Amino acid sequence: MPGGGPSPRCPVVWGGPSPVAQGDAKGEVTGPVVALLDTGLGQHPWFTEGIITDVTVDSIPIGLRFHPANDPELTGCTLDRVNGLLDPLAGHGTFIAGVVRQHCPEATLMIVPVMHGDGVTDEAFLVKTLTLLYVRQLLAHSQRGKGPAIDVLSLSLGYYHETPGSFDDEPAFYRVLRALAGTGVAVVAAAGNGGTNHEFYPAAFAASGGFDLPLTSVGAYNPDGATVSAYSNTGHWVRAYRCGTAVVSTMPTTFNGSLQSVMHHAGAADPARGSCDPDDYSSGFALWSGTSFAAPAYAGDIAASLFSDGWCEDSDPDARVEALTKALATIEGGEE
Repeated sequence: MPGGGPSPRCPVVWGGPSPVAQGDAKGEVTGPVVALLDTGLGQHPWFTEGIITDVTVDSIPIGLRFHPANDPELTGCTLDRVNGLLDPLAGHGTFIAGVVRQHCPEATLMIVPVMHGDGVTDEAFLVKTLTLLYVRQLLAHSQRGKGPAIDVLSLSLGYYHETPGSFDDEPAFYRVLRALAGTGVAVVAAAGNGGTNHEFYPAAFAASGGFDLPLTSVGAYNPDGATVSAYSNTGHWVRAYRCGTAVVSTMPTTFNGSLQSVMHHAGAADPARGSCDPDDYSSGFALWSGTSFAAPAYAGDIAASLFSDGWCEDSDPDARVEALTKALATIEGGEE
């Protein structure tokens, strides 16, 4: 179940102010909770507060637990350590977290690693992870101290039906997403980067119905905010679009792969001069493209709408469904 984008990332510099996060490093919640199921989260100044990383249910860990050598958000080099090349999806989760933070600085980010550096996750493991999140959600509603509950779930991954039964546990996948929606979770899924209208799941579940809160499938706009990116999937099952091309967001500041700048010269008197090192992300930011980054933009917009309308952590499931229904209507009303 690969995620990712249609064009390679490259380092850039962020010139604006940092979004002001709410909460603290222990996960104190003062804004809507956005769960990100991806490659995890790397080191970056934007993520010292308002982050939940130790996600469990009754002491059972939810998501992958990486050894440092295999963590795609630590060094970024887990697949080809001999040559020191960054993984294809290294930094993917950190980039997505930065997109949400830009759209809703007040959001608390719940980080649940489910993908390795190649951008692939096991289907049965993903369903198990979502099921544990559902159990955790029920406990958060019924027992104080078991929360906080999730408000928005963003998924930048998926699959196509190339052959019948290509996804062995699809009924369970659909059921657990529908169950989460019933507890007051707005599910957002990337539409995929195939440049086709062929259904890409779970985003294509948007056309299935049966959700208390509709699942939103999100395709990618170009930076003009009007034309759909050439690589973005489209079709009747794609419900919304956000900019996903040439997006600037966060990358782990620890990333510096083995590639070198094409030109480097250190003169005796003059300052060292060189071209850009293509895999040095010590600036903490990158340019990347894909529907993977359109989906969290939409998720961030939902969280921002919730927050501006008086979000309350203690709301019961029915109240959450009502608040999220209103937030989705507000966002869709602003769609072009």
